[in-house]
Amino acid sequence: MNDLFKQFGSAPGGIQLICFPFAGGYSASFRPLYEHLQTDCEVWAAEPPGHGTNRMEPVDDLEKLVDMYFTALKPKLLRPFVLFGHSMGGMVVYRLTQKLEKEGIHPQAVVISAIQPPHIKRKKVSDYDDDAFLDHLVQLGGIPEELVKNREMINFFLPSFRADYRALETFSHSDHTVVSSPVHMLNGEKDDKCVKDAFGWRQWVKNIDFHYFTGGHMFLLSETEQVAARIRSIIASTGKTPV
Repeated sequence: MNDLFKQFGSAPGGIQLICFPFAGGYSASFRPLYEHLQTDCEVWAAEPPGHGTNRMEPVDDLEKLVDMYFTALKPKLLRPFVLFGHSMGGMVVYRLTQKLEKEGIHPQAVVISAIQPPHIKRKKVSDYDDDAFLDHLVQLGGIPEELVKNREMINFFLPSFRADYRALETFSHSDHTVVSSPVHMLNGEKDDKCVKDAFGWRQWVKNIDFHYFTGGHMFLLSETEQVAARIRSIIASTGKTPV
């Protein structure tokens, strides 16, 4: 299967929440979040090429990836929706929102989580050797310990991680169109780089609120219930009619 989006459970009506994963993540990464939000919204999650059940080749170009999502997502936007992206997914959501707004399609809210502003140049780690690259991933907390110990399994996942990191590292911030939809920035209190640069997002969006959680870069996994509560609050504060 090569579907770029998966829906969790049945649709309860109301707002669609469309989620985009961190580097190496896929739709299943959002199942814990869905468990907390299943009665509040219809939850969809991206299944990036080369991740999860998507057997397409991994895409290492962020603009190409966003274009693929844009094409696949538009027919699914049948009701008011909120976009949510964590880490790499946050940058995807930012670019996707720019593209959607240019066609007159406005999210009820945009939730950008654990990512530095688009003008920040990122350290290049995608060319590290396997051991050094794996060490970097482990330090961020994005890989379960049982997976770290299974080198054969890790070797299977590394190409998709490298493609995602390369997509972020080579991203060129050339479109400076200001996002007009309401933006909510989420960060972990111990994620020093993202916290330090967080206010840099103000120059690229019209309206933004900042929210902080216990934990580091991967607070989405360690503080899932709190993140769900914040998203629930954001959804509740939106109207049900598209802008």
